[in-house]
Amino acid sequence: MNCHFFVGNDNGNSEHDMIIDGKLIQQPNVNCTVDTLPWSEEQAPESFIKNLQDQLVVTVDSPAARPAMYYIGKFALESGEILDTLQIGIDLKCDMDLPIVNTLAQIAAAAVQKAYAEEKKVPENIEVEVDMVTALPVTQHTDENAAKFERRFMSGTHHVTVHLGIQRVAVKIVFPFTKVVPEATPVIFTLQKDADGGWREGSIFKEFAETYEQDEKKFNGSYFKDKRILHVDIGDGSTEYPITEGNKFLRQFVHGSHHGIGYAIEEALDEFNRLIHLPDSPRQFFSDVIKNGKHKFHARAIRTLKRPLESQVRQIIQNVKRQLTKARNEIDIICVYGGGSILMRSILYPQLKEISDERDMKLLYVPSEYAVQLNAMGLDAFVRGKIYEALKNKAAQPV
Repeated sequence: MNCHFFVGNDNGNSEHDMIIDGKLIQQPNVNCTVDTLPWSEEQAPESFIKNLQDQLVVTVDSPAARPAMYYIGKFALESGEILDTLQIGIDLKCDMDLPIVNTLAQIAAAAVQKAYAEEKKVPENIEVEVDMVTALPVTQHTDENAAKFERRFMSGTHHVTVHLGIQRVAVKIVFPFTKVVPEATPVIFTLQKDADGGWREGSIFKEFAETYEQDEKKFNGSYFKDKRILHVDIGDGSTEYPITEGNKFLRQFVHGSHHGIGYAIEEALDEFNRLIHLPDSPRQFFSDVIKNGKHKFHARAIRTLKRPLESQVRQIIQNVKRQLTKARNEIDIICVYGGGSILMRSILYPQLKEISDERDMKLLYVPSEYAVQLNAMGLDAFVRGKIYEALKNKAAQPV
């Protein structure tokens, strides 16, 4: 079977958010190499299909990464094996194997699910062609790093074996064209348009419309089409502060800092481990406990995180003020999102609201249900748009 995917790929330090063929996939961005399959007895391969992303085991043979068998995402995190992760503030994503392996694995899994849905049987071979947009942190995004990251996907055929129990599905993946953009900048497309190309509307703007006395029923993404926006994209290992005007990314204001929820978690991790009587546990485990309000260790995790969070917020506020000064306060809206913004909200929102009020700006603090996936939604909108099509056509022309 042959298939084609459009992929918006947000390779975060903690979470991997991808929109493949219109479907959002969210997994811990970890993997581990193993020597053998976790299953020895035959199981119906069909039983793996529905929740394949949560029990994903692949063997990767790619010119861009070390050949090996891998547990991916949640399955790796829960395996007890030694994890490969992105070290915040240290690893350059364009040089690491993890973003390559996890991207290939998720695309291969989606291809298996699509083939099964269409053919009503487990396929043996699938060939996938992928148009993809992914991103690097502003602090890492240079022309050289972006080109290097693009080449790793585009230079050759990637062979991925998806293991459904002891049955194998061979998936061949090629990327005719991949574009790497600075993180946060595609979000301008998400704020304006929905997946169908219409002006975005709905609950994402509810609080903003109420705060600034806009008619909520009439308010939509057209409001942002000519606005000058300071983005505050708070991730695990970095916070990006790009400024956009309409659909234009203003390169003279590129700025990012090594602050985010991951630093707060790392600072709190030893105390958290002490409280739950573990000698060690990965950052991603702590992160999962924080996200799960029903986890029995949730209250202890939040308690240990309070002081480190306040420290990160102070640093982010200083960087926001620095960007505003550089832009001479000629900003219409400060827009805050990213996974880190959710936990920081109670501390960060009042301070940013005060800053935006005194400088005659508005504050759009994106609701938690959209905050994490906004980048992936923007990348998905980008890969389906006219700009991507034009870049792809230009790249195909002979030099």
